[in-house]
Amino acid sequence: MNENEETVENENVEGTGEVGTQANENKDEGKAEKTYTQEEYNALDKKLKAKYEKKYEGIDITKYKEWVESQKTAEQRQAEKEAEYLKKDNRISELEKENAVLKAGIKEDVDYVLFKVSRMEGDFNENLAKFLKENPKFTSSENKVIKTVGTSAKLDGNSKTENSTNQTMNDLIRSARN
Repeated sequence: MNENEETVENENVEGTGEVGTQANENKDEGKAEKTYTQEEYNALDKKLKAKYEKKYEGIDITKYKEWVESQKTAEQRQAEKEAEYLKKDNRISELEKENAVLKAGIKEDVDYVLFKVSRMEGDFNENLAKFLKENPKFTSSENKVIKTVGTSAKLDGNSKTENSTNQTMNDLIRSARN
């Protein structure tokens, strides 16, 4: 009985094999890749540009845009205004959240904190306070590295100079920029 099953399976495979081969031959028949030189490409591009410039020669773009706008229905105009309003409203909301994060004293990793707090459910300001309480590393100033540019100390170890106050202020300003 096993021999009969194998014979039937082989006949089915052979039958589909012929059809598959024929389909594959037809698929690959018309595929000849054509490559173009830069000169050929430029000539073709120039020809197409001339064709479309001639086709749209007498059309004034501003008048066309005005015509398209006049064809819109009142509902379409209202929908566009609502979409623009929502876009601006979302942007304002994002800026308010970013402002709240900055006011919380976070100078580094603002985007990360903003991302994490935004994903939390509930009021943003409450979530921000909760997040900062759970993650004090974002608000602690102990781990921050302060860069200084230049120094007011002389090589002999004497740090007092004629312009020590001015030099100290300049050093502080420079370090704040970095």
